Amino acid sequence: MDSKQGPWNISAAKISYDQEKQVYEAEGDVRISSGDRSIEADWALLDTEKQVADLRGHVRLRYGKDWLEGEHVLWNLKEETGTVDEGMVFFSENHFYVHGQSINKTGPMEYALKQGFITSCDPYKPDWKLRYGEMKVNLEGIAWARDTSFWVRNVPLLYTPFVALPVQQKRQSGFLLPWAGFSELNGMELEVPFYWAFREDMDATFYGRYMTKRGWMSGLEYRVASPRWGEGIWLFNYLSDEADKSHLEAQGYPFQTADRYWVRSRHSFELPYEIRGRLDLDLVSDSNYLKEFEKGSSSFDFSDNMFREFFGRGILNDETILARESSLYMDQRHESALLGLDVRYWDQLDRSLNEFTLQKLPSLSFSVIPSRFLGTPLFYSLDSSWVNYWRQEGDRGNRFDVFPRISYPMHWKSYLDIEPSVGVRANSYSVSWQEDDRNSWQGRLLSDVRLEMSSRLNRVYAFNMGNVVAMQHSIRPEVVYEYVPKGLGQDDIPQFDPLDADQTFNEIRYGVTNFFTSKSVLRDADGNQATTYHEFARLQLFHAFNFQPSEPNLNFDFERGEGASSVGMRLDLMPQKYVMLTYDTDFYSTVSSQANHDLIMTLDSGRGHLFRVDYQFRKDYPIDELITEFSVKIMPNVYVNTYHDYSFDKDELYKQGYGIKYIQGCWGLGLTYEKEEEDQRVALSINLLGLGSFGGTYAYSSQNSF
Repeated sequence: MDSKQGPWNISAAKISYDQEKQVYEAEGDVRISSGDRSIEADWALLDTEKQVADLRGHVRLRYGKDWLEGEHVLWNLKEETGTVDEGMVFFSENHFYVHGQSINKTGPMEYALKQGFITSCDPYKPDWKLRYGEMKVNLEGIAWARDTSFWVRNVPLLYTPFVALPVQQKRQSGFLLPWAGFSELNGMELEVPFYWAFREDMDATFYGRYMTKRGWMSGLEYRVASPRWGEGIWLFNYLSDEADKSHLEAQGYPFQTADRYWVRSRHSFELPYEIRGRLDLDLVSDSNYLKEFEKGSSSFDFSDNMFREFFGRGILNDETILARESSLYMDQRHESALLGLDVRYWDQLDRSLNEFTLQKLPSLSFSVIPSRFLGTPLFYSLDSSWVNYWRQEGDRGNRFDVFPRISYPMHWKSYLDIEPSVGVRANSYSVSWQEDDRNSWQGRLLSDVRLEMSSRLNRVYAFNMGNVVAMQHSIRPEVVYEYVPKGLGQDDIPQFDPLDADQTFNEIRYGVTNFFTSKSVLRDADGNQATTYHEFARLQLFHAFNFQPSEPNLNFDFERGEGASSVGMRLDLMPQKYVMLTYDTDFYSTVSSQANHDLIMTLDSGRGHLFRVDYQFRKDYPIDELITEFSVKIMPNVYVNTYHDYSFDKDELYKQGYGIKYIQGCWGLGLTYEKEEEDQRVALSINLLGLGSFGGTYAYSSQNSF
């Protein structure tokens, strides 16, 4: 018998064949297989003409990762249909086990079942199950069940005359799990999403959210993954705000506009001639939007997490930044050159500053990486750009920047690398001054000299601890001297961005980096040796001395003081794959006061225990903040977690949260408490593997009680 995947093969302890009836009878460890399909049974009667098998005793049919089992099965091998008495079906895509006293497979993707249950737990001892009287399953759609009841172990908790379950193996349009909550600001809230899979390469989710104190908010999430249109996610929310103005004022959010919206996107695409591009949008109606709507599909965290998951880059500016940045970037890459187009637009939410905000509409750039010059030992590189700066009020115009550089790298064996170089920067401006008495054409010419020296010293030490047999210590000292004299025409040029500031400086920078690498020898399952290398530590120290102070620039906070700079240190420790510590600091060499600190430490056992510390300190800004996160597995299935965000500058615990989770294979139960300033939230969630999460949130102000 031939099938679409090749002929069927049969094997058993005993096989007999009736040539007249064209029937095989097999007994003992019967196995019938073809491709990724197989049938196992204790006894089988196989009619080769009708291609029907009568199977008895521990019958199991496998089709890919799905399977069906029972004690007595009548099966049509050609149509892949049949009946099962007292059997079970496993759908791998959703990890569902479906038991039924009677199972009838009516088509390649259709089932009809009677008197059974469905679960994603161990089907022989399920923690939860959904009993049904009758159920019809379409793997291209959903399962509709009648006379259903939800059970936890042997206790019934809920009855419903019918229910729809997500068992589709392909994307399917339909309603998603809703979200509900309450807050003093918005009142009772309910958000219901509807998913629409209208094309193989595109889909959309519509969000309907009602808030008793704000009205109806609409939302749209559009996703595309197409060779022609690229990959992108676009989100849009709109609310015609019905909030009482005095109520908003009392909550700390003065009324600004009734039309509330937020448009954001991340989109990557390719054009002819090997041009690649990406479009990022971030347009908000007012400065309070991202602060007022912190939950659901309209929240900053919802969009930021989605963008990071799919594109590896989130929203550039957090919810506190009033200048929202949107950009369009395209480039064409060659072997040693890059041609780019960049359009930048800042949506200034402080509307009083909007007309003075400078926009880059657009900028063009052309760069050449260091390349050999006409077969000589010299190398050349080039950075160039043309930028159009525009705003409604204030100076605006164009800047053309050309910055070529010639270098001569030299090497003394493997001990010393020396690279002197010289560069010339020319800037040309066409300016529309706010005052009309200045020349529209301006220019500047700068030159610089640079000398870079570095070396690398290595030593290997024998080591014997566990699987580690050796350790290498590498030292890389570096010295860079750079001199930029006063430029020609500096006093007459506009101040569009930091590149236009006074670049004059005479500075030497030096430092040393230490690398520590271990060598391990392991044996695989066959006893063969496998060598691995792991860089487990890195320590960098750097310092600078400026021989000549630069002129202060109030526009860009761009100034180098004369004399020694702060000493910088960066430490990275990665002794094991579960341990990571990074410490980055600047401190002054002449005084004991500390300047900047960044400390990130993560301890992750990989078994449910996690501890993370993030400390930030900035001497020149009011930033002195400690964020801690702690999660521990206190029992085999119980996890406790907490996080705190404490500001030493304000002496305030700005944000805190506590939670407990119970996870038992196919289901989980969680309870969390959050407090952020005056708002507090309590959330209870239930997760059933295959069905999703169910839960709600209650939020309240500290001035109120439950």
